[in-house]
Amino acid sequence: MKAPNRNLGVAFLFLGPNLLGFLLFVFVPVLLSLGGSFTTWSLRPSVPLEFIGLNNYAALLTDEKFYFYLYNTFYLLFTIPVSMAGALGLAVALHGPIRLVSGQPSVRSAILATALSAFGGGALWLSGWPNAGLVLMLLGLVAVCGFLAGSVSFRTFLYIPHFAAGAGTILLWSQLFNPNFGLINETLAGLYDFLGIRGSLPGWLTSTRSLLGFLPLPASFNNGGFGLGAREAIMIMGIWGAIGGNAMLLYLAGLANIPRDLYEAGDIDGASAWQRFRHITWPQLAPTTFFIVVTATIGGLQGGFEQAKLMTQGGPAGATTTVSYYIYTQGFNRLDLGYGCAVAWVLFIIIFALTLFNWRYAKGEVD
Repeated sequence: MKAPNRNLGVAFLFLGPNLLGFLLFVFVPVLLSLGGSFTTWSLRPSVPLEFIGLNNYAALLTDEKFYFYLYNTFYLLFTIPVSMAGALGLAVALHGPIRLVSGQPSVRSAILATALSAFGGGALWLSGWPNAGLVLMLLGLVAVCGFLAGSVSFRTFLYIPHFAAGAGTILLWSQLFNPNFGLINETLAGLYDFLGIRGSLPGWLTSTRSLLGFLPLPASFNNGGFGLGAREAIMIMGIWGAIGGNAMLLYLAGLANIPRDLYEAGDIDGASAWQRFRHITWPQLAPTTFFIVVTATIGGLQGGFEQAKLMTQGGPAGATTTVSYYIYTQGFNRLDLGYGCAVAWVLFIIIFALTLFNWRYAKGEVD
């Protein structure tokens, strides 16, 4: 008879706390939410707990607000291709040595960047645009550090927003987007005056306008017409935080794993820079792109809660309420946990279906 493996007990000793935490804080709550979606579960003591079958799901199918908030959620997913394109561009630019002037040493590039930022920033400051001048000087300082320390310095600066993500960053952006005294509208106002443009400034977080406001949608969708509104403000903030984040690092890792022989063969065949990217770099990065698309789609469908809670409270007129924030309002504002659980499980089904779709079709293209 085979003796029991003594290492198995040691393994369970180390794995036990993690497994216990998973059971208590993930598995059991998930089962409770599934069971609660079939009941009248409420935080109001006056509402008795009763089994109602599929009533919550039936009510969800006729809930116009749910479709509106689902539309908002999918609308915010338009940030994914923009963020991925920006992350790929940064990764390609930061993959090798950085030079302001091709073929020039880093010290000369740093001196040139210092002169350009100081002259340009000073000119903007004296022209009555102190904020723009200060921003240009700060960008010049970052560029100088990058030219002297190498591309690693640029990568560090670009990845800082990923660490700074949180309530403080969201509140800062809400001040930047203030339509009355925010830095963004103040800069746009100065630009309008300089170019002689007469027009109203974007309302940002107070506006229901959107870039898809020209579409003939139901009145309950509250588009408010074509323009820049609260949705676009959240999208701009999301792109700022994602463009230099994990997607950039993943693309950098993917670029490092591409065999140099492929590029040497392309050079021998006389391929241009675009042809090398189109026929070598992009196909070799297909697995990385597929992973980013899947994870970003899942995260995007689950996201939007922090921005809606801290910046707009879901407004204006529900324009920034996503499905995740709707789950929160149903469960903890209206105290209807049963209905909130039903919304959560419908969101899970949507995410699961889209992930299967991506795996079925996009994975085939990667293979």
